[in-house]
Amino acid sequence: MAAVMQPGKKRTLAAGPATGEPGAESLLASIARVSEDAPAAGAPLSLPAQALASAAFSGSGRLLVADPAFVETFGPDPGLEAAPALGAYRLVAKVCKDGSVAVLLIAAPLVARSWPLSPAVAAAADEAQWVALAYHPFAHPSLIRRACEGWRLTSLETRVVSALLGNDNLRAAARTAGVAYETAREAIAAALRKAGARRQADLVRRLHMAAGVGEFDLAEIGLLAPALGLTLRQAAVCRLVALGLTRPEIAATLQISEHVVKAELKRLFESLGVRTAGALSEVAVQASVLLAVAGADNLAHAAQADELRPLRLLGRPEAGGRVALSDYGPASGAPTFLMHSALTGSLIDRGLIKALQRRGLRPIAIERPGFGLTDPPQGEAEAAVARAAADMALVVEALKLKPVRLLCRGGEAAALRFAETYPHLFAGGVLLNPFRPYEVDTRWDGLMNMAKRMISTQPQLIEPIAAFLVRRASPKSMAGILREAVKASPSDLAALEDPRILADYVASARLAALATPWGFIQEQSAYVGWRPQAVADGRAWTRLLGEQDVLYLPGEGDEVWDGALPGHRVIRVPEAGRLIHASHPEMVAEVVAGLT
Repeated sequence: MAAVMQPGKKRTLAAGPATGEPGAESLLASIARVSEDAPAAGAPLSLPAQALASAAFSGSGRLLVADPAFVETFGPDPGLEAAPALGAYRLVAKVCKDGSVAVLLIAAPLVARSWPLSPAVAAAADEAQWVALAYHPFAHPSLIRRACEGWRLTSLETRVVSALLGNDNLRAAARTAGVAYETAREAIAAALRKAGARRQADLVRRLHMAAGVGEFDLAEIGLLAPALGLTLRQAAVCRLVALGLTRPEIAATLQISEHVVKAELKRLFESLGVRTAGALSEVAVQASVLLAVAGADNLAHAAQADELRPLRLLGRPEAGGRVALSDYGPASGAPTFLMHSALTGSLIDRGLIKALQRRGLRPIAIERPGFGLTDPPQGEAEAAVARAAADMALVVEALKLKPVRLLCRGGEAAALRFAETYPHLFAGGVLLNPFRPYEVDTRWDGLMNMAKRMISTQPQLIEPIAAFLVRRASPKSMAGILREAVKASPSDLAALEDPRILADYVASARLAALATPWGFIQEQSAYVGWRPQAVADGRAWTRLLGEQDVLYLPGEGDEVWDGALPGHRVIRVPEAGRLIHASHPEMVAEVVAGLT
């Protein structure tokens, strides 16, 4: 197996050797040509629409127009006391109607042209001097529930956490939740343990992640300080509180006394209008998300995508880190693990989900190490394959599942390893258009095969190509790239005419690199020289092949898979292509349901 190229070790994009191998510039130029947007700044960022509120103001700070969420949060006449310099933006901590504090991102309309403003506010931008955007997810009970469900909190734990978000201390939260203080204390302790949080302030940050924003970095102090009008030391204290550090730990980290930390916290509470470390963490998180919005064109805010993705997060008890998955239910269904492709995450085509559910199955999409919100392991590609299989076993144990079926659009190495290592948990698998080893692959036409050729001959360029794709991950660009990639397949092009199928695929592709492109980099590196290991009996497996697949010629690689999975079933579908899961969901679901 090829060694993983660790993120951070930059590669340059060079032309191929004189042997006729493609140069990276030609591939990237082809991708840029079909991208409909300019390169985006920042990693893909998706926000739940109901967490956003926006308004437009006159030069004197008078409210001109606001969306209902803004009025509900700040009242009918909030006013704008402090505005940034022209051409810049700033953050303001503002007291809400309910007494909590929310952060506003403020700028001139020209600066804010890529922000997710409501239609009414965007329409008033020409007459406005300033526009303001708030990100305040925990003003919405539905998002609090989503965040708590993401960490698999019980109903009692959710009640106490919800109450704590709106109160100054745990005793007040216990009264709001209608439970005894000791019960509330035990519930919070359980929530901290499940979320892997050190303290309540750290729990706030992790709840934001599960509410819909996904992985994000707290803003660096060099950005946080000027944006919120703080000193660098105050910004550092604010950031460390949000990370869950205690006062002694903050003092040791910053090499200052605990007395100074206490004094800085007092100033922070006064200047930002908060009263607790949890509320301070909330300000730090909101500010970080809004700073990411201000600096990123790579943004989508669609509640629909978040509603479709029932996110769950599991801690790895021994290996460390977390595993992310989407559990589509129902709990009574036969568990079916969906293995995503190298370019997508755990948001699965909803037509396929419904088709599987109609047949009594419970689709569960697990993000492999380094994809989406699942943490990567340390080590080389072989470690990632073993970790992916162990993560699958962890999900079976945590959710108390019966042996699972596998439906694989990618991750063949992990699927085979799971079946080999945990045969008592494996109930059969379907491989959709599985990988063919490069040594037997002869198809090189089109955009995807240009990339495939580049990866197989110049693997040192996988990392810069991944970074380039992340910068082209806006929804519009992803749609253009996808259409170009499958244009040789009439079936796939026809499928993409369905706005639902296109939207689901694009949203899932943006999830893949939500935290890091590590998963894509290591898997593509590992595929250089990979062949499936032979099993003694392959009758539990089925290969389902769309013969319009733009990646491979029909029949190519059959001898490899016949040797690896003796006795396995092969189904060829002439009228289907690479996207067979979306174009023929009923057929795919029927094959999965028939596994025995």
